[in-house]
Parts: sequence; C-alpha cells; structure tokens
Amino acid sequence: MKKHAYLIMAHNNWGLLKKIIILLDDERNDIFVHIDKNSSDFKIEYFEGITNKSELYFIPRLRIYWADYSLVDVELKLLSFAASHGSYQYYHLLSGSDLPIKTQDEIHYFFENKDNEFIGICPQEVYYSVRRVKYYHPFLRNRFYRKNKFVKGADRCFEYLQRLFCVNRLKNKNIKIIDGWQWFSITDDFARYIISQRDYIEETFSKSIASDELVMQTMIYNNPDFYNRIYNDEDLVKGSLRYIDWKRGEPYTFRKEDFEEIINQDEAIFARKFDPNVDSEIIDKIFHYIYTKQKNC
Repeated sequence: MKKHAYLIMAHNNWGLLKKIIILLDDERNDIFVHIDKNSSDFKIEYFEGITNKSELYFIPRLRIYWADYSLVDVELKLLSFAASHGSYQYYHLLSGSDLPIKTQDEIHYFFENKDNEFIGICPQEVYYSVRRVKYYHPFLRNRFYRKNKFVKGADRCFEYLQRLFCVNRLKNKNIKIIDGWQWFSITDDFARYIISQRDYIEETFSKSIASDELVMQTMIYNNPDFYNRIYNDEDLVKGSLRYIDWKRGEPYTFRKEDFEEIINQDEAIFARKFDPNVDSEIIDKIFHYIYTKQKNC
C-alpha cells in the first residue's frame, strides 16, 4: 500500500485543526503535526483518540516567528521526522488553516501513478526575491517586526548599508533564487534530497526574509533532475494543488458564500485559508460535505 505523510504546521484554532485531522484519518495516511511553541493554550489531551486509522504524531515544539527561517526549520523537522518512520509516496505540507476539498479516495486515486513534484513556483528570478537572501535580515525575531514600521524601517536601513559595503551572501553560490508558495506535495525522493541538503539550506537561507517561500522553489529549480518533475510551473494553483485566493486578500479568508466555488475546484485538492473567527460556517459545511462523502464510499 502506498502511504502518504501529512505534515501540518499549526498555531491556533484547535477546533479547525481537529477537523483537518479527522478528514485525513485514513489507513493510507500518517499525520505529523507541529504546534508553535508560542501557543500557550494548546492541550494535547484535546486530540487524544481522534484518529482511528492513521498514526498521529506531534513532533517537539519550536518557536515560530513570522517571515523567519524558523518556518523552514519546522518544515525540515517535519520532513525528517516523517521520513524516519518510513518511505511515503507523497509528503503534503499543510497549515492549520487548510482543509482538504477532496475525499481521501479521490486524493489517493489522483496520486496513484504520479511521480511529479507539486510545488507552487514562479520560475524566474526577480530582484525582490534575491534581496531577501542576498542581505542579512537580523530583526525577524523581534516580536514587533510584523506590524511595526520602525522595526521594518531599521531592517531596510540595515539592508541599504549592506549594499554600500557590497555585502553579498550569494557571492559564492551559483544558484538562482526562485519564489512561490510555501505549501507543497512532494515525492519521497525529493523529500530525502531536501533533508540531505539541510546544512546547505540553513547556511543559505537563515537570516533571510520569508525563506519558507523560497527554499523548495530554489532547491528544485537549481536541480534539473527534479525540476523536470514539476507538475506545472505556469499556474500556482495547478502546480501546488492548492486553492489560495490572493486577489481578495493576503490571502483571502473564505466565507460560507464561497462553498460551491471551493468544492468545484478541478485543479486543487486542498484550500486555504479558513478561520472560525471570520466564518465558522464555511468550515463546517466543507467538513460535513467531505466527511459524509468519505463515510459513504
């Protein structure tokens, strides 16, 4: 039996996370979850006994900071932890704000004979992405960085000084920096390649901004053998199999009126983002729709 590993990064909305896990509960899946150490209200007892078919693992917790390398560190730890438990046909990285919008039978049927890499990628190097890695950005773990203009301004001033002194962290690296979406579905081969490159990834991307949107894309783009396995490098939704709406938000949080639009997506098997504090009805509608379909299969 070809098994899949689901890797979930969550930091709040435990009811939504519980629904995600229930929808993923299948004998063909193992589920690996990381909970941000900054989340003080998490209780593991809430999740005891919620899976009947999948193995559910909560990996050791790390503190995550917005746009910081800690996001990549957690991705790599999830991949390593899962790979140490066996070889999976696919590894799917999800956030705690995602939902599957297809049944597990539909998902496994889609991947049955695939060996593609499903990574949302913008396959050209642009300066906006390069500067995020080329210069040191040491302020990302400041808790005010995300919303404080003064701290962000200090970061830009420090970047400007580095330009004046010709700092270039990429000077001895013959790679192109490529952007895209953080969330992916990758094969066992590529997962183990990424794990083997952990030291190189940390050396290259630590102290860079939003490296979680650069690492997978850069590593696969600069490896022709794997890049030839990219499923689609022209459309982010088709390429990643994830329906994410960046036109109405950053990204947009789905509402109940989006139900038909979401479940009728032909090119996606996951969707984000959902937030019960914005609209809990859309979460319940999708959960009951997928859960009922799975139960009746």
